[in-house]
Amino acid sequence: MPNLILKIQYNKNRGTLFSATELMELYLYGIPVCTLDGDKMPLSTIQHQIEVSQKKVEVLFSIKFNKQVIEESQNFVREEFNKWGYVRAMYPVDYIAYLKGYINSACQLNYPMEWLSLKKTESTAVYRNIHLIPNSASENGANMTQNSLIYNGITPYMGWFGQDYIPNYWRFKYVTGWDPYEMPQDLLDMVGRLTSINVLSIIGGFLYGAGVSSLNVSLDGVSQTIPLTKGGKYGIFGDRIQLYLDEINASMDSMRENYRGLVFEVL
Repeated sequence: MPNLILKIQYNKNRGTLFSATELMELYLYGIPVCTLDGDKMPLSTIQHQIEVSQKKVEVLFSIKFNKQVIEESQNFVREEFNKWGYVRAMYPVDYIAYLKGYINSACQLNYPMEWLSLKKTESTAVYRNIHLIPNSASENGANMTQNSLIYNGITPYMGWFGQDYIPNYWRFKYVTGWDPYEMPQDLLDMVGRLTSINVLSIIGGFLYGAGVSSLNVSLDGVSQTIPLTKGGKYGIFGDRIQLYLDEINASMDSMRENYRGLVFEVL
């Protein structure tokens, strides 16, 4: 009996917010993605630009889109801890697994889960503070006593007792990121627009040929020059690129305040 073998090319889930096809449908509708002779832009090129833009937004706002587990360490600053009573994580915290205090590789204390409190907005993780409640038995904030902390064998570490600064003291594990159906739309939109700007720049370079800024058509002594750029900026799709840039810049400040917040350190 004869056999029919079919071969197809496909990509596994690479953790991107869009597929190349989705991006073209949402942000590049009506834009030709091929040259005049029919040579199409590879979908892998668009997919790469999605990954690059996604990483840029993650670094810009110090977030992670896809849900993942983060293990982190932070310094202990007595004045900061006594006044504010929380430990600040690098990324928004959706779930906290544990919070411990270490001196080098030796665990000194372990907070019970009942003492760890997180703040959320509409089931979306945008806050980075791990609050300790109750954080003290006194009115002046948390103190390094057995009333506020749970110690594991403090005798070998008496030399550190009462220090104002201990490097890499806090060790904690938490979950950050969003489920696909909870992903904030403004972040998705920013990734889509950033990717589209890069893709439009590439398409504008090869659609009529690299470096071509105008076309000249001549027939029976009559000629017409067609400019391919608008204002000599951003190539033939300069109007669409400028639109996306304006919308990104208009929303940047509010999004930075919402997702990243005020960044400061106690010196």
